[in-house]
Amino acid sequence: MGRDPKTSVLNGFNQIHAAKNVFVTDGACMTSSSCVNPSLTYMAITARAADHAVSELKKFNI
Repeated sequence: MGRDPKTSVLNGFNQIHAAKNVFVTDGACMTSSSCVNPSLTYMAITARAADHAVSELKKFNI
């Protein structure tokens, strides 16, 4: 994740820079997996991305 499309694929809301209607909210957004269960992290990432998607849909941005 990052702000610059040249150095990152996803923005801070796990939205692909090149395709504004695509969100990656599974383990693919993580650079590596830890030794603990990441389920709560994935749920939090998904909730944040969904909230952002809904607000952008209401503004007709995506």
